[in-house]
Amino acid sequence: MRLPLISCAVLLCALPADGDTTVALAPAAIDVLTSIDAMPTQAALYDAFGAPPLLPDNPLLTIARDPTADLGVVLRAIRTLPLYCPPVPGACGNTTVHDELVALVESFRTSQGTPLDLLRLRAAVEALGATHSGLATDVTELLSLFGNASRDMRVTVVRALRNLCNSTAIEPLRQFLSNEQVRQVQLAISAAVQDLSRCTN
Repeated sequence: MRLPLISCAVLLCALPADGDTTVALAPAAIDVLTSIDAMPTQAALYDAFGAPPLLPDNPLLTIARDPTADLGVVLRAIRTLPLYCPPVPGACGNTTVHDELVALVESFRTSQGTPLDLLRLRAAVEALGATHSGLATDVTELLSLFGNASRDMRVTVVRALRNLCNSTAIEPLRQFLSNEQVRQVQLAISAAVQDLSRCTN
């Protein structure tokens, strides 16, 4: 069925940017963010939105920030941001992508707390973990979310901490494990602690 894709395409062509201007996206960009079969490849993303470095006014960032855009498109935009990180682990910590993801986590955590906000927050947390920044500040940022009532949110946080690969998360996770009642979250924490024990920082 093509109708959802067509509606997404129309929406994307008129996405509002900061102020009253609009973002005009090329057909390649629309295709990248409305594909339903797989996440975009790095090559397709670069073709649609430009090669690194990702600048603050890039339309991909505008879409990721937009609370009024189609949710599926926003989630896809957020989750593709780590593809703009340098390939070396830990090298994404001082980039526009990293700073934008931290800002998105902060923005979504302080929003109204609707189910849609939770989905946006989970996507931003996943993407922050996927940067593999290794930064202690990112560990602190994510640990502060562990009190979330959502089991899925807590699992998302644990997996993101594992992906950051900073061993300072181990002891806080062990403390969370002693208080966690949900088996799914317990298993995620145990696996993350084991993986984090192999991290060097």
